[in-house]
Amino acid sequence: MKRKYIILLLILTVASAGFFTHAQVRDTDIVLSVSPQYPNPNQNVNAALSSHTINLDKANISWSVNDQEMSIGIGKKSLSFKTGEAGTSTVLSVLIDTINGQSISKTMTIAPAGVDMLWEAYDAYVPPFYKGKALAPSQGQFKIVAMSNLINQTGKVNMNNLSYIWKKDDKVQSNSSGWGKSSFIFQNSYLDRDNTVEVAVSDIFGNTNASGRITLNTTNPKILFYKNDPRLGIKWETALSNGFMINKDGEILVVEPYFFSPKNINASELTFDWSLNREKISTPSPKNILSIKPEAGQSGSATIKIDINNINTLFQSLSKQIQVSF
Repeated sequence: MKRKYIILLLILTVASAGFFTHAQVRDTDIVLSVSPQYPNPNQNVNAALSSHTINLDKANISWSVNDQEMSIGIGKKSLSFKTGEAGTSTVLSVLIDTINGQSISKTMTIAPAGVDMLWEAYDAYVPPFYKGKALAPSQGQFKIVAMSNLINQTGKVNMNNLSYIWKKDDKVQSNSSGWGKSSFIFQNSYLDRDNTVEVAVSDIFGNTNASGRITLNTTNPKILFYKNDPRLGIKWETALSNGFMINKDGEILVVEPYFFSPKNINASELTFDWSLNREKISTPSPKNILSIKPEAGQSGSATIKIDINNINTLFQSLSKQIQVSF
């Protein structure tokens, strides 16, 4: 009786092993992926196969792009190819013949599209007529706009008719994501010198996708002195340096705090503290303009110093001084 039990157990074991050996391969047993996930037009793409149940190293694998065979061989688990122009589709196909004689095919259609990410320092101050780009300080605000060129069956998709998923430093920003939300505003933390922002864009059908990524860096504020000429106005083209000569009738000095926040220089949180030869003087009005006039018959030099501070931040604080002669 005991021997019969052992024989029966062996038979069941062998039969069970035979069943799993010839189990039907399912479509979900093999994963086809591409990198980058959302390719741009005319971009090199890497496609790869993976499986936890099928031995792909011993399978015969044939790759095709737009019905043109690109690669075939045992264990050919990856393929590199290039996408087409915006508005075109690239059809990637792969046929896998397993070592057990079973076949499975995978197909992926790629509609390449790009996203241009434009950014601005949302609340950084720069003086009028400044021709450069405003830069964001620590704890300043950035605004990013995603400009997509998604093209589907009906043509180029209006940016307001797209879905946007925003990420900052790999964390999804749920409140800023959604339908038509093509822009994203955030405030930098004093703990971060830079931030990485990503966006994934798709049309209503989910068939056309694109993504963008940008790293944003903060900058240190700076202070420059300028002369305000009574007849010509502020001479923006020339910043003052040590040795500036104060004429006998006096001069009007203008201080400009580049890359401080907020954008409104008259905001109460942005303080200006002036001193002359290390002695504090009353804050003028406007607070960034100082009139200075030497006493009659006097000559010599003086040190004018300005301390600018955003009292709501930790690192938006800077001092600048200038030596003047009279």
